[in-house]
Amino acid sequence: MRATFTQDQLDLEKTIRSLAEGERSAARACLDRPWGRSAVDDVLVRDFGVLGVPERAGGVGSSLVDLMIAVEALGELLVPSVFTAHAAAVQLLVDSGVDLTPALEGVATWAPGVDETRTSGWGALSAPVAAPATKSLVPYAAAASAYAVLGSDGVDLVGARAVRDRESFDPSRPLADVDPEPGVARPTGRGAQRAALVVAAELCGVAQGAVEVAAGHARTRSQFGRVIGSFQGVAFQLADAAVARKAAWDLTIHAAWAVEHDRPEAEAQVHAACWSAGKAAVFAAERCIQVHGGMGITREAAPHLYLRRAMVLDASLGSGSWHRRRSGELRVAARA
Repeated sequence: MRATFTQDQLDLEKTIRSLAEGERSAARACLDRPWGRSAVDDVLVRDFGVLGVPERAGGVGSSLVDLMIAVEALGELLVPSVFTAHAAAVQLLVDSGVDLTPALEGVATWAPGVDETRTSGWGALSAPVAAPATKSLVPYAAAASAYAVLGSDGVDLVGARAVRDRESFDPSRPLADVDPEPGVARPTGRGAQRAALVVAAELCGVAQGAVEVAAGHARTRSQFGRVIGSFQGVAFQLADAAVARKAAWDLTIHAAWAVEHDRPEAEAQVHAACWSAGKAAVFAAERCIQVHGGMGITREAAPHLYLRRAMVLDASLGSGSWHRRRSGELRVAARA
């Protein structure tokens, strides 16, 4: 595994950031009006939908790490884009044999249906059911033309019999319950792991964004004749958040490499990355609020936007506590 990103990957990150820069205020706007498709959604879905899709599935050979880099940049800027959910849905279907052409060409937008209200983990690990189970916490469901649904016996791309909007803690990431139409059980392969890593990468971006907002405030806010960033009580909190984010990002990148190369430890690495990323994002957002002081808990300040996104993402495609438990179970099994 390469220890550094290639120049092409650095250029990709720069391009994604330049596209998303104008959407910095979009997450806040969703507090006052219903979510609508981002101005960059069409470009992202059309031009970057092939990221992370191997050639065997119709892609151009882009690595999964490429997708992690793009999603992390979007998460850092809190862009309320369908692209991250669309990318997770595509990754969920990579090993299934489903024709991905409509999504890769940007003419269709999909959403992942993985979570169920009766379990905190992936549908493939839950008990079989006689009919397709209702999928909960489906992101951007209203904007999707089809749903990549993970069940107890496989995965498939299906339509919906019903879509019921739910109140999301983060209005910029609308959620819904989806009753999927019956489908054909197709092989899951590593699809669920690949999709979960998309969420982990976005969580790493949220953590980085929260750290940067907090650091910017610490560099400019003065108290007792000094900038507050010079006080240990502030500096140490930011340092802890930055370290947690860096550890989660390293785990996510390594897990993406392990999945792509079909390493035996890949599944455990994915669960560890998801748990670590969720914990880092929530922790960084909480430290951001703390550094802002009394103003940090107000609606007018930015920190709560990061906490909202972090908590909603941490409950997506398996809860953080479930990922932690699965990681431990797999490591114990490997030792046995």
